[in-house]
Amino acid sequence: MADVTEAEIQNLTRELVQEIPPDRVDQVEFRGAQFDRGLALVQFPEGLGGLGLSSRRLQTVVDAELRAAGVTYHDLNVNPIGIGMGAPVVLTYASEELKHRLLRPMFTGEEIWCQLFSEPGSGSDVAACPAGPCGTATSGSSTGRRCGPLWPMCRAGGCW
Repeated sequence: MADVTEAEIQNLTRELVQEIPPDRVDQVEFRGAQFDRGLALVQFPEGLGGLGLSSRRLQTVVDAELRAAGVTYHDLNVNPIGIGMGAPVVLTYASEELKHRLLRPMFTGEEIWCQLFSEPGSGSDVAACPAGPCGTATSGSSTGRRCGPLWPMCRAGGCW
């Protein structure tokens, strides 16, 4: 869909709202349909939430149409870290299998992503944390330090 017009994007978005009324379905169903139609992140490849457009510019048309229709499921309300930061990283670096497994539930809000912060010298220095267990399963940490593998971004329910 290389040469798509603003009017075509408006029509695709209006069809989505008409066929999947957001006031009659939940967030996951509506945003899943939005993802499947390529209206999640229009600059992403087809089949991965987008239309394969060269720019994100026309995403603003989708967003405006959804707002005008009263759709309240906006990226900033659903999963801002996952959609804004995680999705581009997954698209760029993940295997095809991971892209297909992670992007849709990230966009629908079925999986919420977060960002971990590291503050050297303040007890949360991720780089200084040992990878692996310390202490025992029943006693927890014997050193008072955070233990186990830490990842810069995780999704609810675990890291990948």
